[in-house]
Amino acid sequence: MPDHNRTQNCLGVETARLVQLVEQALAWDLGGADDMPELQGALTVIAGIHEHASLLSDALTAAVERLPPDSDLYRRVQTALGEAQRRLPQPVPQERRRAAERAQNLARLSQTLLQRAVELEAAHSLSPPRGT
Repeated sequence: MPDHNRTQNCLGVETARLVQLVEQALAWDLGGADDMPELQGALTVIAGIHEHASLLSDALTAAVERLPPDSDLYRRVQTALGEAQRRLPQPVPQERRRAAERAQNLARLSQTLLQRAVELEAAHSLSPPRGT
């Protein structure tokens, strides 16, 4: 997971709440029914992660265009964006265990998006925009 202090604002997107939701979801121990969140709690986390990850995904989509398309970072960002496009729109389960699992899967996807955002910001600070 990227450093919490570095992810307060990535690519112009406030990410502190996303980081909190990711940490919350990944802290759940799904090994037993007593350790899982209630269905409504999991659904709330899913909705929050979805909202914030979608905003971050949009920012990544705009920012990646400043990279050369043959760079490793461009390919890593595009891979993460493809995964986000595939996974974010999936239906939300209405069963407790499956909802908690979905929240954790979205949390891991969000970790990747956050990491790519940090990498993009670093790359943008080191190089001029494409075409200049």
